[in-house]
Amino acid sequence: MRARGGRPAARRRVPIITLLTDFGAGSGYPAQMKGVLLGALPDARLVDLSHEVPRFDVLAGALLLEACVPHFPTRAVHCAVVDPGVGTARRPICAVDAEGRRLVGPDNGLFTPFLGPGARVFELANRRVLAAPASATFHGRDLFAPAAAWLATGGDPARLGPRLSAPVRLDWPEPERHGDAIVGRCLVADGFGNLLTSIAARHLGRPPRVSEVRVAGRRARFVRTYGDGAAGELLALVGSGGRLEIAVREGSAAALPGLERGAKVSVRLG
Repeated sequence: MRARGGRPAARRRVPIITLLTDFGAGSGYPAQMKGVLLGALPDARLVDLSHEVPRFDVLAGALLLEACVPHFPTRAVHCAVVDPGVGTARRPICAVDAEGRRLVGPDNGLFTPFLGPGARVFELANRRVLAAPASATFHGRDLFAPAAAWLATGGDPARLGPRLSAPVRLDWPEPERHGDAIVGRCLVADGFGNLLTSIAARHLGRPPRVSEVRVAGRRARFVRTYGDGAAGELLALVGSGGRLEIAVREGSAAALPGLERGAKVSVRLG
């Protein structure tokens, strides 16, 4: 398509809005949020990150955002609702990380991975931009979705309300170093039963220098990928999200006794 004079017509960017909730895909609640978004932006591209975050599990939601959000264009807007405190004094916010990524949701630690140096956080408080929520129990539909749509049209996050200096942060799990050993914890299980840990790839060296991995007293063989293990074997590997994972080939590590959230993971380097 060419504009008058022979120049190519400017290509209009389609707004991208992602959704992450613990509502359940079949609950009807995500559909209501999408209805609000499409009512404001009929041509928006809506992407479901997940609606199957374990109920009220803010840490699991934060880890999913950490894994997914960096793979989208920075112009995308991310609307995330894992919100056990909905309707209470917890604040609704828009977080803008150092790269310019915008996330809308509750101020309960859900955006911890994006609150590093250079991040800015604004409370959703300007009623000249956003109407007061119609329901005290569904801010996803009545507040966060309208805010995400407004941002996707080019709205300035600073207009949403006052800047916050101390947003809520989760006690973000970091491993400990003891000589040539790194000690961390299992955090959450994915849909395959693989356990994500608090140990990241950066803690293991490049390339990883791992001589032994033990989890809850069991030895897990460190491999490059799942297929390097035998069927039923307990494995450790750096997953696609950049964290050390504990896995069972063609099985579920999370189903093994003692391998649950908080289980100790020890990695010996060398």
